[in-house]
Amino acid sequence: MRIYLSGKITGREKEDYTRQFARAESFYKTGGFDVVNPVTIGEAILKNNPKAKWGDFMKEDLKALRTCTHIVLLEGWEESKGAKKEKAEAEKLGLEIMQLKFFGGKK
Repeated sequence: MRIYLSGKITGREKEDYTRQFARAESFYKTGGFDVVNPVTIGEAILKNNPKAKWGDFMKEDLKALRTCTHIVLLEGWEESKGAKKEKAEAEKLGLEIMQLKFFGGKK
């Protein structure tokens, strides 16, 4: 099972969303799952292109999502344009959709 983590990033403090996604990633990896973390993807994008725009991140995130069997919506995902787009793509692809109600952090 390959899980894509989806949640609110834009408009939050880097420390808060990084902690939320890292805790969720650790939780699923401890359970033996392969996890795709868009924060890690974003860091790689910024390393290669410090002027990357939102669309650049979404393009790579959606490409990674297409390699997964499940999407996990993290607490606060409803407030994110990107997470809503990822959820819609997951529905279109027929991925199993799950929600994780803890590991929130500040919004």
